[in-house]
Amino acid sequence: MDDARRAVYREHILSVAEDEFGRVGFAAAKVGDIAAGAGVSLSTVYKSFGSKDDLWDALNAERMKEFTQVVHAGTRLIDSPFERLLVGARLELEFFAERDSFLRLHLNDGLSWGTASVIPGAGRGAQRDAWKVGMELTAASAQAAADAGEIRPLRPSVVAALVISALQVWLTDWVAHDRDRPISVVADEVVDHLRSCLAAT
Repeated sequence: MDDARRAVYREHILSVAEDEFGRVGFAAAKVGDIAAGAGVSLSTVYKSFGSKDDLWDALNAERMKEFTQVVHAGTRLIDSPFERLLVGARLELEFFAERDSFLRLHLNDGLSWGTASVIPGAGRGAQRDAWKVGMELTAASAQAAADAGEIRPLRPSVVAALVISALQVWLTDWVAHDRDRPISVVADEVVDHLRSCLAAT
């Protein structure tokens, strides 16, 4: 199999795995069901990914890479650190909303996104790594905003946890209410909430 074809298979298998993990969770997902859903043999899945854990890790690593690219592209020209933080939060919310299965697999874990990266054993593999990177990026933005005097002088890790937790709360509510309003309205609420909670007085 040539590299281009292998890459197409890999992406297709990851997409089906994302749907399956979102539908039944990691523990209940079966590699055989993922292979069947992708229309490939079990051996093809195992040639691309050595195990279910490898599939999970590849999916989370791929989505984190996409997410950081989206946030970088959407915030790189914004001068204000606080506005970068708020726009980054909006972009993260929209990123999850556009990827329903990825959102469900994270919501169904039942872990607090804002604290999971510091709890030993929380999350799984690359998911835990992605949470940690996300928290570090958000904390760095919070530190820059605090240094600029734009937000209250809180510990950056606390600000990051507040931002990430707000996203989880609003996304969970949005899903629980059958996505009853445009995500842009939800994003406006989150940004307004964060602005009122964090802005320097």
